[in-house]
Amino acid sequence: MAEANPRQQKLMLPTLRKVAQPREDKSLVDSAALFAGNREIRIRHNDETYRLTITKLGKLILTK
Repeated sequence: MAEANPRQQKLMLPTLRKVAQPREDKSLVDSAALFAGNREIRIRHNDETYRLTITKLGKLILTK
């Protein structure tokens, strides 16, 4: 039986390790649920009112 080529041995893939399952991020809110069909919402923070608006290009803008 022929010996394996040393160059081929270097190309062997490492064994796979178990990866921890990603945890659910409870602070993540989908924008569709947040806006509920509207293009703008108002957010109250520290006695100030902010507007979060979806632009025509689909970007978010937060203004005071």
